[in-house]
Amino acid sequence: MKEIKLFILINLLGYSIANAQDVSAYQAGAYQPGLMNIRDLAVLEGPGLILIDYNYWNNSNSYYDRFGDKVSSYEIDRLLIKTTLDFNPQISGYINVPVLFYASNIKILGGRYMASINPVFVTSNYRMNIHASASDTTVISSGNSGGLGDIAILPVGLGWSVNNKIDLSFFYTFYAPTGRYVTGAADNVGKGYWTHQFQAPAYFYFQEKATALFVMPTFEMNGKIKNSNVRPGNRLTVEYGVSQYLTSWLELEILNGHNWQIGNDKGEDVWWLDTPLYSKDQTSTVSFGAGVWPWEGRFNIRVKYAMDYGTKQRYKSNFWSFSAIFIPNLLNDEKGNK
Repeated sequence: MKEIKLFILINLLGYSIANAQDVSAYQAGAYQPGLMNIRDLAVLEGPGLILIDYNYWNNSNSYYDRFGDKVSSYEIDRLLIKTTLDFNPQISGYINVPVLFYASNIKILGGRYMASINPVFVTSNYRMNIHASASDTTVISSGNSGGLGDIAILPVGLGWSVNNKIDLSFFYTFYAPTGRYVTGAADNVGKGYWTHQFQAPAYFYFQEKATALFVMPTFEMNGKIKNSNVRPGNRLTVEYGVSQYLTSWLELEILNGHNWQIGNDKGEDVWWLDTPLYSKDQTSTVSFGAGVWPWEGRFNIRVKYAMDYGTKQRYKSNFWSFSAIFIPNLLNDEKGNK
């Protein structure tokens, strides 16, 4: 986004203004921790089709540097220029992810085979106010973008249940760069590269599955950004949480996640790698959610609030989410499977 490029240019004043047309140094990866519903990746009791609609609203008004300190101003003392730039960023967005998920009776290595397809639709708005103390001048940059983002396809999912007490799964997902992306553009909605994602969720159940303890590592391996020689660094996420059914229809959950860039950005066009302000980014996210079954075993709705903390080298965000799950009793052998 434009305000991110502007922020980078301000912090790297020794570089040519031509860098505004280079690949952005801000690459946050494809997977956001803390936003999923805890039991969404649990092994289903039977085969069938599931329709899910995720809705996310996010807001951010602060950027944190590599030390985890909030950046609200920048001092310039170079040649004849001496001033303080005060920043006031405002970023908001909406993401809709409809999911078509299928669990089969096919067994591979003893695990039930699963697959899904998840298109992503994105809208975003940004506004950056920059005030220069020396001239008492304020510059405002704003804009918006929207459209089809990068589609996520899960071609291989395998799930194993152990004595109705433990669920173990493996998921391979790839993100295809279907979203609009042009280097230097202010209205991109895609990342411009392929991502291969590997997840291994584990569930441990108590009180006849009323209580679920959850832990899941996620590894992201990124390809090159199109029309450039930049490969964003690989990423690791670890999430853990607990889900508790208070009644047969009411569920509460808390989920915590940590996301790290674990590999350096690579390629001849990585102009930011050797700058003194560059470091691998990271963030943590905690979320609180509630779900109800208005139609038992068939229709579920959930709300969630999530907030970032421990953020370094990236924007800190807050999220609200609403999701709806419908089980149409199609492509299954038994009616009413959950």
